[in-house]
Amino acid sequence: MENKIEFVDFELLSRCWLLNGLAREALTSILGSGSRRRMDAKEIVFNRGDTGTEIYFLLSGGVKVSTLSREGKEIIFDVLVAGDFFGDMSLFDDKPRTGTVTTLVPSAFLVLGKTKFLDLLEKFPAVSLRLIKTLTSRLRLMDTFLEDVLFLDAEARLAKRVVALSRIFGQEGKNGEIKIDLKMSQQEMANLVGIARESVNKHFKGWEKSGVIGLDKGCLILQQPQLLESLVKQLS
Repeated sequence: MENKIEFVDFELLSRCWLLNGLAREALTSILGSGSRRRMDAKEIVFNRGDTGTEIYFLLSGGVKVSTLSREGKEIIFDVLVAGDFFGDMSLFDDKPRTGTVTTLVPSAFLVLGKTKFLDLLEKFPAVSLRLIKTLTSRLRLMDTFLEDVLFLDAEARLAKRVVALSRIFGQEGKNGEIKIDLKMSQQEMANLVGIARESVNKHFKGWEKSGVIGLDKGCLILQQPQLLESLVKQLS
């Protein structure tokens, strides 16, 4: 049974973009150097302000990265899925975690300590280069988010985020519809987009009435994905 678990973890780890292309021996060594963790949905991986001494490779599932305003309002920075990693910033500047990470669905991780991770970067320059590219991509995404907040209205920002989620969590149906296989409350969606929950509710009802979206057991269904993508282009 243990060998089977190790094989599954190896296959999942090899799909992580940061480690993609490493030899089997290297990935096996990384698996042996880290620890595996499995968590249920809605569990906190770590909190903003915690001491950070580990990096997390997401083997399966999904998490949200968020923080709270002074008034206690949640702001969601990002949603990460299998193949992503997080927790790296604190390993370089020795400062506390900048966000709280919470599982959205049952998730599995490989957790690697600071020393082991820094050794990995020294031994494999290609991994260091991919890390720099990932950090650059995150900065670009933050720039785009700020531009959206400044220049797009609530409906355009919501549509853009729903389309983005459909590309990550989407499952195509027989008639071309796309089911976003992720249960998020309207409040969580609002926190992700940076708008009021009432605004999410208003636009969802309008789209549902127009036949653009539907709901199935708490999951969003894009009944006419092309219309929503067209709406994003039109409103942007």
